[in-house]
Amino acid sequence: MTHCHHAASTATGALRHEHELILRAVTLLERLAPAVAAGAPGARPVLRHLAEFFQTFADRCHHAKEEQHLFPALERRGIPRQGGPVGVMLAEHEQGRRLLAAMTGDDAAAAAEAARAYAVLLRGHIDKENSVLFPMAEHLLTGEEQQAMLRAFEAVEDAVVGPGVHQRLLGDLATLEREMSGGAGRVLDVRAMPPRERHPKIFETFDALAAAEAFVLVSDHDPKPLYYQFAAERAGAFTWRYLEQGPEVWRVEIGRA
Repeated sequence: MTHCHHAASTATGALRHEHELILRAVTLLERLAPAVAAGAPGARPVLRHLAEFFQTFADRCHHAKEEQHLFPALERRGIPRQGGPVGVMLAEHEQGRRLLAAMTGDDAAAAAEAARAYAVLLRGHIDKENSVLFPMAEHLLTGEEQQAMLRAFEAVEDAVVGPGVHQRLLGDLATLEREMSGGAGRVLDVRAMPPRERHPKIFETFDALAAAEAFVLVSDHDPKPLYYQFAAERAGAFTWRYLEQGPEVWRVEIGRA
């Protein structure tokens, strides 16, 4: 099985690599939060996708590795849980879980505020671990302990998230980065809409674009009939580029020429 730390040679190296991936998602979250607050079309589904990434990759996997293996190892080496960096990290993990729950609630304003707060929390949390906690661990733990912990991390991934999940999440993250490259929140996910409402909403979103702007359409089928409708009704005024073509999800970048 391929694990999310790839070629890392130490446990702390694996955690640092995961931090880089998490920060990519944080950047998207920071860009998305204003769109969620403004009620932009498609912003909430994107927020739910990001929340799934954070809940699974950052919390259930990354934080679980720290809580089950790194933090206890540091405690055995004399770093106290209470009043020390381990206790601070644990408290921030719990704070993050509360914010993630608020991000997926029904209140758009509260979800946007939670997204902003979660991004700030994670950036500070990661900086403290990278600059304080991990150097401390690298000083205290032997090479053999690091290797044993790295193997334990693999067991966490296998037991907690299962085969293929990390690869799917990282693929979804890369797709979201491509989708959001033209502007925060420019994603229209029509999968949950009644079919009769989809095309009017898509054309409404297109007509609101400025020149050279684009949005990403997310559909549960190949929207080729929509392309023919655009060709008939907006001939010469639109661009069309497939980003993902099934079998379960289609993503198309639609732009104003």
